[in-house]
Amino acid sequence: MSIDENKAVVRRFLTAISSGGDIDLIDELVAPNYVNRGMGDVDLAGFKAMLSGMQAASDLEIKDLVGEGDVVVLRCTMNITLASGKKVSARALTYYRLADGRIVEDDTMTTPDLTQILGDAMPATAGP
Repeated sequence: MSIDENKAVVRRFLTAISSGGDIDLIDELVAPNYVNRGMGDVDLAGFKAMLSGMQAASDLEIKDLVGEGDVVVLRCTMNITLASGKKVSARALTYYRLADGRIVEDDTMTTPDLTQILGDAMPATAGP
C-alpha cells in the first residue's frame, strides 16, 4: 500500500478509538496478530478490553502524521474521559507498522504515561 493509504488507515483507526471504540471498524483496520507495545505487548483482545474501560476520547488533535514505507508515526494531544468520569490529558508519539493495509504493531509513548493513568482500564494480562 502507498504511504497515503497507510496514513488513511491510521487516521480511520484513530477516529474509531476517539468515537468510543468502534469495535467493528477496529476489526477491519487491525490485523489479527496486532500487538500494542506501549501497553505491554497487549494483543487485539486485550486492546479491545482496555477500550471498554474508557469512554470516547473527548479530543484527539493530530499534530503530525508522517509515513515512510509500511510505517506511520503520529504526534498528537488527547483528552480522555475514563469510565469513572476522570479526565486525563496527554501528549503522544505513536509508531504504527502496517502490513496488507492493516495495523500490526502500535507503540505509543505518552506524557504522562497512560498505562499508569489508565490503571484499571488496562487488560489483566498482556501478550498472546
